[in-house]
Amino acid sequence: MRVVLIKWIGSVMIFALGTVISSCLKDEPFKLPYTGFTPPDIDDGWEISSLSAENIDSIKLDRVFRYIYREDEYYLVRSMIIVRNGKIVAEAYPHDPEDARQIQNIKSATKSFTGILTCIALQMGLLDSVNQRLSDIYPEYFINHPEKKDITIDNALTMRTGCSGQDENSGYERFFTDNSIEYALSYPWLYTRGTSFYYTDANCELISYAIQRRFGKPMSEFAREYLFEPLGISDWYWQSAKDGVTFGAANLNLKPRDMAKFGQLMLQNGKWHGKQIIDSTWVNEATRPHYTSSGWGYGYYFWIFTAEKVYWAAGHGGQTIMVVPDKNLVAVVTAWPYVQDNERWKDNFEFYLYKLVIESCY
Repeated sequence: MRVVLIKWIGSVMIFALGTVISSCLKDEPFKLPYTGFTPPDIDDGWEISSLSAENIDSIKLDRVFRYIYREDEYYLVRSMIIVRNGKIVAEAYPHDPEDARQIQNIKSATKSFTGILTCIALQMGLLDSVNQRLSDIYPEYFINHPEKKDITIDNALTMRTGCSGQDENSGYERFFTDNSIEYALSYPWLYTRGTSFYYTDANCELISYAIQRRFGKPMSEFAREYLFEPLGISDWYWQSAKDGVTFGAANLNLKPRDMAKFGQLMLQNGKWHGKQIIDSTWVNEATRPHYTSSGWGYGYYFWIFTAEKVYWAAGHGGQTIMVVPDKNLVAVVTAWPYVQDNERWKDNFEFYLYKLVIESCY
C-alpha cells in the first residue's frame, strides 16, 4: 500500500510540475534572456580563460548555448560548463545564476563516482582485486543466494552480474528496505554471469557495501576522505538507504563546477593540483570498454563512445560529465530530472554535444 501511495504521489507531483511548467511557458518566459556564456568569477579555485586563448570556435559554441536557452524543448536544463586545457571557458545557467552555487542530484552520473571510488579502494588494497568475489567480503548475504556466490567485483562494475535488479517498484522500495544488500541480491538471475550486459542499480549497491565492509564506514565517508577533500569539494550530499548503505547508483548531490572537477581529474589521468589521487592505470581501466555493443562500450560505470573517443558519466534527465581526451576537453550539463523527453534529449543532445562542442575545439 505504501508503494502504491508513493507512486500515486509521485505521479501527481510530476503532473503538477508539468502543469506549472506549461503554464509558465504560456504566460511568461521560463528561462532568462540569453546573454552569452562568459564564466562568472566566483573565487572557487577555477581559472577562467577565453575561447580565443583556448582555440575554440565561438560561433559553433554560441549555437550550443543558444540551444539550451530555448523555450520549446529541454527547458529543464539548469547549467552548462565547458572546460578546455584545465580552464573554464564557457558557462551558463539558463534559469538562475544562483544554480552555480546549488548542489543537485546528479542521478545515475553517481555511478561513475562509485566506479572511481572502487578503483581507489583497489589501489589502496582495501579490495583485493577486480576478480575478488563479493561473497568473500560479505559471505553471510549469500547463504540464501548460493547461486550468486561467484559474482565478482568486475561483474558488478561492468553490469554483468546476470541479475535483473529491476521491477516496477524498485525505484521506491530501496529507500525503505531494512536490508538493501539482501534486496539487491534477491532479484532474479536472468543472464549468464560475466557475459551479458544488463544495466541495473542493484550492482552498484553491491559495490557500495563491499567498500563499506572493508573501510568500516559508508562509502560516502570513503568518498569524503579520498576523493572530495582532495578535490576541494566541501558542499555535497550523498543519500543512503534506510540501513545506512550509501546509494552507489544515484542520489549524489554536487555543484556543477564540482562535477567539472571530477571530469578534469579523469582527463588528467587521476592527478589534481600535482597530487595523484587515482593511479593512471586505474583511470584507464575505468574508462576503457569492458563490454561493447554497436558504437558504444561500457567501462566501470562510464559510457564510452569509441568512434568519437569520448567517455562520460550520465544521469537521468540530462546530467552529464563528458571527457574528450583528444581535445583536452570536459563538458558538464545539469538539469531537473523530472519530465525530460529522454529519447529526444539523447538523440538531439548527443548531436549538439558531439558535433558542435567537440568540433568547436581546434
